[in-house]
Amino acid sequence: MITGFPSPAQGYEEAAIDLNELLVKHPAATVFMRIESSRYVKAGIYPGDLLVVDRSLDPEHAALVVRECEGQFMLGNAQSVASGAVVCGVVTHVIHTVRSGGMS
Repeated sequence: MITGFPSPAQGYEEAAIDLNELLVKHPAATVFMRIESSRYVKAGIYPGDLLVVDRSLDPEHAALVVRECEGQFMLGNAQSVASGAVVCGVVTHVIHTVRSGGMS
């Protein structure tokens, strides 16, 4: 036997957030890359941040892209990529960790 009153919030529960659904539009063409350099701090991208990179997108003029340069992956604006450079994908999201470690 169940006693008591039902929760006033019953029926208003939200579904769990699925980050793949929110951040990945083309799963077969999406890769994740972790930033190791502090070179991009002025752009708000810090060491340890995770980039969501879509390889299926054509870079727009001001898009942030990942390009290959002498075997290294580098970030840059699409407009500043030299002709002949290999663009590996367009950055669609940056996942930034505000606090590392466990909560206390």
